[in-house]
Amino acid sequence: MRSRPCPLLQLALCPLALAASLALVPLSSAAEAGPLHWQPSALWGADVRSLVLAPDRPDTAFAGTSGGQVYLSRDGGANWVDPAAGQPFAGWVVSALRFDPNRPQRLWAGLWGLWGGGLLAFSEDDGSSWAFRTTPKDGGQVYSLALVPGRTGRILIGTRQGVFASQDDGLTWTHLTRKLPEVQKVTSLLVDPDRPRTLYAGTWRRAYRSDDDGASWKGLFEGMELDREVFSLTPTPGRPGELWASTCGWVYKGSDRGARWTPSRKGLAVNRTPSFAALGDGALLAGTVGGLFRSSDGGASWSRLGPEGLAVLAIAGHPSRPKRILLGTEGSGVWRSEDGGESFERSTQGMTNVTVAALATADRELLAAVNHAGPASGLYSSIDGGRSFQAQRLGLPSVLDLASAGGRIWAATEKGLYERAPDYLWGRVVEVPEERIEQVEARSGRVVVRGARGLWERLDGRFVPLSAEGLSPRSAALLGGALWVSAGDAVYLLAGGNRQRLWAPAPAGSLTALADRMLLAGAGAAWDRRGSDGKWQRLANEEVELLATGDRRFSHLKVSREGAELFDEALGTYQPLELPVPANQLSSALLVGDRFLLGTTASGLWLAELPRPAAPDTTTSQAGGGAGAPQR
Repeated sequence: MRSRPCPLLQLALCPLALAASLALVPLSSAAEAGPLHWQPSALWGADVRSLVLAPDRPDTAFAGTSGGQVYLSRDGGANWVDPAAGQPFAGWVVSALRFDPNRPQRLWAGLWGLWGGGLLAFSEDDGSSWAFRTTPKDGGQVYSLALVPGRTGRILIGTRQGVFASQDDGLTWTHLTRKLPEVQKVTSLLVDPDRPRTLYAGTWRRAYRSDDDGASWKGLFEGMELDREVFSLTPTPGRPGELWASTCGWVYKGSDRGARWTPSRKGLAVNRTPSFAALGDGALLAGTVGGLFRSSDGGASWSRLGPEGLAVLAIAGHPSRPKRILLGTEGSGVWRSEDGGESFERSTQGMTNVTVAALATADRELLAAVNHAGPASGLYSSIDGGRSFQAQRLGLPSVLDLASAGGRIWAATEKGLYERAPDYLWGRVVEVPEERIEQVEARSGRVVVRGARGLWERLDGRFVPLSAEGLSPRSAALLGGALWVSAGDAVYLLAGGNRQRLWAPAPAGSLTALADRMLLAGAGAAWDRRGSDGKWQRLANEEVELLATGDRRFSHLKVSREGAELFDEALGTYQPLELPVPANQLSSALLVGDRFLLGTTASGLWLAELPRPAAPDTTTSQAGGGAGAPQR
């Protein structure tokens, strides 16, 4: 049985390591320091896939993300909190949020898994806790969700394999479209507000309707082009039988309950329209991947509202707050208007569903790269250790790596290398091709860049290509005056114009340079090596990622499916690290003084104060490395 890891630096050490470590650690330094207390940084944002307002509480809003969070706002979307204090649905996309019309305090969530499968859950305490329901085994991902007024317990879900219904709050299911195998990937569901037995289903190709509670269905094909994924179906208030379909190919107005469709596109600059809303004053809103559009003439024409760069995935409003509009966007969080859409402001305070791809320091400055955040993507700067951030350079292509040296900062991106000079001005480095640049390494006065097709080094203020004939570099790192490159069937050392070939247990693995040795991760294991004359020694017998921290004592993290461990160079041991997020979300790590920073792929940037125990007194110790120490 695998023992539960002890929290990092709760220095009454884990029982298995205790005997080996006592010889190294004076008892005075082994006093309990307690677990790390992680706090999210003020680097706010989210990839919002669903939005809903409580029907009886117009200022209470919920936002579901692609990272499994459900955020709560009690002030109309101005500020947000995470009521579950974590990710209740880690690994799941919150695709649909709906309040139960028969139990106003019950909030339902429909989800689809990043690795497949569907999930249904409900909360009766505003997202603080959730009860789960098993979805049909043959249903797959849950994309949409609908409930029926006056029929407690009846739930409809749209899945990869069609429409399913439950009469008992999701305990058992009936496949309503079993006889229609073409009804797949049901991304939208609607219960007719005037005829509750009439159901609409929008699929990845077209729309369908049932007039008998789902017993039979007919296609709503007239006027709508084939292969138009129907993202949303929306009734027009006060006009029975009229509804709107937003699709991957413009917007359609449906008459006679969808029997006929008429395209509505005049003024729409973008065809892919994931979201739609029909407001009480007659205005229509269409959320596209290129911004929000409004029609005040029943869809005859459209005009743009708000920023152009937003991909609007969800729209929410409440009839008692007619001027307030909330937009859920891809990567850029929630945007809020209090004047009917005349102006919008980004409203993400408290949301941490941010992709932090890389971290770097330059003197007292901390830089964080934020990706996949729409117009908020780019680099952010902090001069108070991550407590607060200011946008440093927005509009960059996705940043894959950061490095700094001599007052300059380099950002490796999907479209070339960018540099910030000492005057704080940014520009693209024209000597490096405008292609995917995956690494930038700065050490001991050298700066080296690795792309998918080559290597470049900064010499005399310019980047020049390095001779790497025949190599397809997979990873690179600087150590001992040489550039180490994993490529092909080996690891190569490039120094002084010469190339030395080293056998490697994982030739296409990832290299990480520490102060005095090289780490290599790949092929289901990890190794370390002290210099070119050393030997590869095994660190791990499983697939791991190694993240350098930039600290001499706590030099790197070893991240696996089970969790993460921090290596203590003074003790020669890995210490289990208590994480604020799932281990598979870790993307970067940095230690600045006693401040520990973790960048993640879905939960932003986290901070903790790292207590530093006294170094062991090696002058009186006769023992070797503690349990888990690498053998060299």
